[in-house]
Amino acid sequence: MPALPPSPRRITPSDHRSTRGVNVSGALRRRAAAVLACATALALVACGAPLPDSVVAGSSTTVGWTHTLTSTNPATSAGTEPGNQDLAVMTRGQFARTVEGVTELDESFGTATITDPETFTVRYDLAETDWSDGIPLDTADLMLAWAAGTGILAQERSDDAAVEGDGKEGAGKEEPAEQKGESKDADAPDPITFDARTTGLRESLQIVDYDEFDRWIEVQFSHPIDDWQTALNVAVPAHVVGQRALGIEDPMAAKHAVMSAILDRDRADLRAIAKVWNTGFELPEGDGSNIPADLLVSSGPYRIVEIDQSRKDAQNVRLVVNKHYSGEPAPEFETIVLRHTDGNKLLQEIGDSVNVVQVRPTPENFTRVRDLERLDYNVSAGGDRTTWALILNVNRGEFTWHNARVAFMRAVRPSEIREAAAGSWSSSYGSTDSLLFSPGAEGYEIAQQDSGLKKLLAGGAGEPAEEREAIGVDAGTEVCVLYDTDSHFAFAGFAALKKSVAEAGWDIKDCGAEDIDTAVQENKNWDAVLTRIPVPSEPAEIAAQWGSKGAQSLSGVKNDKRDELIAELARTPDYYAARDLRVQIESTIVDDALALPIATQPVLTISDRQVVGAQPPPGAPVTFDSANWAIPDEKLN
Repeated sequence: MPALPPSPRRITPSDHRSTRGVNVSGALRRRAAAVLACATALALVACGAPLPDSVVAGSSTTVGWTHTLTSTNPATSAGTEPGNQDLAVMTRGQFARTVEGVTELDESFGTATITDPETFTVRYDLAETDWSDGIPLDTADLMLAWAAGTGILAQERSDDAAVEGDGKEGAGKEEPAEQKGESKDADAPDPITFDARTTGLRESLQIVDYDEFDRWIEVQFSHPIDDWQTALNVAVPAHVVGQRALGIEDPMAAKHAVMSAILDRDRADLRAIAKVWNTGFELPEGDGSNIPADLLVSSGPYRIVEIDQSRKDAQNVRLVVNKHYSGEPAPEFETIVLRHTDGNKLLQEIGDSVNVVQVRPTPENFTRVRDLERLDYNVSAGGDRTTWALILNVNRGEFTWHNARVAFMRAVRPSEIREAAAGSWSSSYGSTDSLLFSPGAEGYEIAQQDSGLKKLLAGGAGEPAEEREAIGVDAGTEVCVLYDTDSHFAFAGFAALKKSVAEAGWDIKDCGAEDIDTAVQENKNWDAVLTRIPVPSEPAEIAAQWGSKGAQSLSGVKNDKRDELIAELARTPDYYAARDLRVQIESTIVDDALALPIATQPVLTISDRQVVGAQPPPGAPVTFDSANWAIPDEKLN
């Protein structure tokens, strides 16, 4: 982390004032006292506030759920677990979300705007919205999200880290410990660390301006970042963190104490705040009756009112409409229940104990799903943002030669593999020509046109067997193909692959394994792997899969040009420029002849006749668009 330059002007932290000179602390505190009196235990009933006009009173629906909620802070490392994210999309508002690699803005929550492109300063501006307990989202929540996500507070004391400065000598320097009310002993305490998921916010330098009255902060970055609209994750309420970490009962006083700790760099308070932020939102053990109400405060369309943990590994969660939510879309169902259901019984339970489920297509469930469709159940087949691909190992055997990889890829017939592997579900497994874009997503058609894959596969001078002979690869050359023997798609796909390339003189050896992840790492004697890989959403994910030092790289290739393009992508805030960089990165993968996309992996979202609109976008959890779910018209009459 580079040393931080002073900000354009000094903001006096102790004043906690609006930068427009308006002091609103008293007014906000009086408002908070009024709304806080409404809260009652777990239900957090908001003083009998009426239901939003969109909501049908008494309406409810149940989702068959296979995950578990463990934390209500979705921005921590632990918070990224699937069950926590399932609830986060229902209970947390955000400036924007990434859907199929495209940023979708939510201006009902707030706006993110680049205010100075040269210094890359971004203003995060909240709309007038409240937490579900009636306490307003404000600048304190933004500052807490910044402090947690930036990692800047984890620097050593001697670093020139700053939240603000005035250009004077020593501005931005950490004050001596004795001035902070913290003992200065020989054994200095550990750095203050927020266990936050890494985003572009790590490149933040400082908060250069803020306004308590209008509820915004301006953040300066060391360089442009690609995820500036989604980087600031307002994951938990600052007033709850302040109350728990600092023992302050009044919510607005707790908010201001959190702001003060961040602005003043009060290391003792910040250490307590970080501890609560990291682990304080983890659910306690027990039957669920002991879960504190303040852990369930929401800023999204729904709020949690009950978590039943009475049965081991069978958690149920009940949510109701958040009456303080004023965003879009406006929910119609008053109550949604996530009911733990055995993954093998989801299709048995739908229409009975649950109304919505999400399953993968298998040979065994084809007939059941077809029968449900004939009963007018809605079946939505979308991709899960993973792709079946044949990836070649460039560090072994014939595939160390580029032309041998090209010749082999030209002998493979992806459509035959896809149809054989998918079987009855072949219409649901989509064809794809890209590793970095999902079919139908923005940029996919451009990647099809510009990446060069079609040209590579069609560019042979003759038949695949003739091309193999021309480059000097003997007929019957053995290619050891690794695949997951427990996967029906991989097992059937391997058989089709073996048949298709045999005509070109390649001899496929069965190197299948039950645990493919372990086999990839421990068994280096494979030439190709038929497996399912994620379609990356972020530059870091692209680097992990296709970078020279990628932790998830299967091909083993090194390409400096691709590494440079990935690094440039991470610093590209413009959507169109970023899209074009992705296409260029894909072109380098094609040029290296590393992988051949075979099919997109589908996931089925099924809802009975009680629910309309359960169709999450590719890669999203079943709960993603729950605020869009509706009651059929005939049920309303």
